[in-house]
Amino acid sequence: MAAMSEIARNSSDAHKSLMAFFGLTFLFSWILWLPGVLKTYGLIDPGSSASTAIVIAKWVGGMGPSLAAIAIVLKQNGGTGVKVLLSRMFQFKLGWWFWPCLLLLPITLVIAQLINSTVFGVSFPHTGLLSEPWWIPVLFAIFFIMQAGEEFGWRGFALDRLQINSGALTSSLIVGVVWSVWHLPMFFSEGFGHHDKPLPFEQLFVTLVLLSVIMTWIQNNTGGSLVPAFILHAMINLSGEVLPLVSVSQGDVDSRAWMVTNVLLLLIVIVVVAVWGPGRLKKENKVPI
Repeated sequence: MAAMSEIARNSSDAHKSLMAFFGLTFLFSWILWLPGVLKTYGLIDPGSSASTAIVIAKWVGGMGPSLAAIAIVLKQNGGTGVKVLLSRMFQFKLGWWFWPCLLLLPITLVIAQLINSTVFGVSFPHTGLLSEPWWIPVLFAIFFIMQAGEEFGWRGFALDRLQINSGALTSSLIVGVVWSVWHLPMFFSEGFGHHDKPLPFEQLFVTLVLLSVIMTWIQNNTGGSLVPAFILHAMINLSGEVLPLVSVSQGDVDSRAWMVTNVLLLLIVIVVVAVWGPGRLKKENKVPI
């Protein structure tokens, strides 16, 4: 009975922590992004100094998930808890099988672009980064570091607590949906690629939900390391620079390559769930760690 009471208490605490995390994350980020949205639609006309502040606020707002997670962990578990959370970024002993998994996203993107070119007759993208590939690792390193603003929150905090009460697949879908919706103000604010390129929200929504499942699968099979999440998240951002999934011609947005990408990601997710199971997305001794 005591053990059951402890489980119930932990489940309740996890739920309360999650609600606090989601609320604090959205409140922090969206308030900081609001001036940029108002400026974009001409509802405010800031001076040069205020415009600089808006740009800074956009960057700081992007750190909302991790800052919220760190604040809650600090309150609940003190500095030791924060140290444990941050240390998961440095768990590089992941097993040989993990590294080929990193190729899933770039291979999927290349195949999607080839299908798009073959079926729809769209030219394979030729970006500046493809002609100067030595910049790709540099940009990847920048994107990797930037994930410190999000992944301590999404995967380091929220995913773990969701899996206390829910299966891995359900937890992944919840994180994916929340992660996607959190990006909404970026689609209405100049200075964000989501608005300026422009990106279709519905395609991004599907992509992030599917990739959330893949991230959970790898994380659950690598001892909870956040390295996979950092790398895959950085690759998502990098892909938009190396192999753009949208093209704009005379004001029309063509996202067929992105649609093909999402179909391929869905097939990968179906295989992962079928083989590893929706409960934990993990099987003991299934893969050597």
